[in-house]
Amino acid sequence: MRFVSALIAWAAVVATMAGQQPAPAPSASADATTFNHDIAPIFQKHCTACHRPGQMAPMSLLTYESARPWARSIQRQVTARTMPPWGADPSVGAFSNDPSLSASEMATINKWVTDGAPRGDSAAPPAPDYNEGWQIGTPDLVLSIPKPIAIPSKGIVDYYYIEVPTGLTEDHWIQAAEIRPTNRKAVHHALAFVKSPGLATPPPVPRGDGTSCNEDFCGDIEQHDARMGPILAALAIGTNPEMYPAGTAKLLRAGSVLTFQVHYTPYGEEGSDQIGIGLVFAKEPPKVQLKMVPFSKQGFTIPPRAPNHVVETWLEFKKDAAIWSIGPHAHLRSKSWSIEVVDPDGQRRPVLAVPAFDFNWQLVYRLVEPMPVRAGSKLHAIGVFDNSVNNKNNPDPNAEVKWGNMTTDEMMFASIVYSIGPRSSPTGAR
Repeated sequence: MRFVSALIAWAAVVATMAGQQPAPAPSASADATTFNHDIAPIFQKHCTACHRPGQMAPMSLLTYESARPWARSIQRQVTARTMPPWGADPSVGAFSNDPSLSASEMATINKWVTDGAPRGDSAAPPAPDYNEGWQIGTPDLVLSIPKPIAIPSKGIVDYYYIEVPTGLTEDHWIQAAEIRPTNRKAVHHALAFVKSPGLATPPPVPRGDGTSCNEDFCGDIEQHDARMGPILAALAIGTNPEMYPAGTAKLLRAGSVLTFQVHYTPYGEEGSDQIGIGLVFAKEPPKVQLKMVPFSKQGFTIPPRAPNHVVETWLEFKKDAAIWSIGPHAHLRSKSWSIEVVDPDGQRRPVLAVPAFDFNWQLVYRLVEPMPVRAGSKLHAIGVFDNSVNNKNNPDPNAEVKWGNMTTDEMMFASIVYSIGPRSSPTGAR
């Protein structure tokens, strides 16, 4: 099969424009919507972080000349709400990293195309001053795997697990973390786990019923990754670097070792990659310590040809806490996610709904305001999987599908960033 990746997904968009040639810039009528006056500000706000030279998108939208040939394709993608990519149901929760266009912005783009996509006589606003290097600013510490990894042009590449000592001689609070590959299009996802000496968080203790407990939770805590320590940072298609609000940070202890888990997806060319991570240290100890728990269900089987196979998973909070972000992860048969908090009195509070999960965009949803959770509450997730012939991404509808690392297997995993105790940061989550 051909593995799905961001490159392939974008290639599909490019294919829709095959053969289209740039048209002469039409003259604008007095009431026309123009690129320079109306469209450029929208693209700069929502699009050009990816749609510019050197980034993952297949075309630049920084200038009229580069954007004009794509006008009708942009209109189709915007109308279908496939661009900018965002999976959350707008009626459930509010998220600070939501890139969605407003109704008025969508109407403006549609009118621009309807008016003939004119340039306009006014000057376009200057392009944002993008940091073409580290998105988190200059790191205080950069760590990389010891040597490049060769990536074949095709086939299945097993997960890599590479340990990198931090060399830290004292504890540090992490304000921002960014995983950076040297070959972005080859990386499906990468995780950086922390193994701390001495005061490391103990692994979850199995309870004999398939669930386990740690110091903060009982329930479906992901066992394999938890044995390597908590996740410090993640990279996947569509994710942004970890940048924590003022007054919050993650703890990285002296002598810690990072374990990089890297999943490479061949893309038709031989290549190599030497992945690394940049860390920005907080200038002072935070008011709120952010932590992460891997929340998952592993012991499930999706029957052949099942169109709506439901898998449920849960965590019970042992202490008062607050949820800051959720990053659901699954593979090609994932259809939808819904996540809620069930309070001790039985009240249900929706946190996140992803009605049409898209493997190509493994997004993290950061709450505008952290959600307070009382001890004894449960975090409940429902995943629906489509293993039928109607799923266009399904590699084999006749297969019995179980949990596994490969894209042809399936996962139901969510990374939950949380804090223990009452929330004290006034800035909310990013």
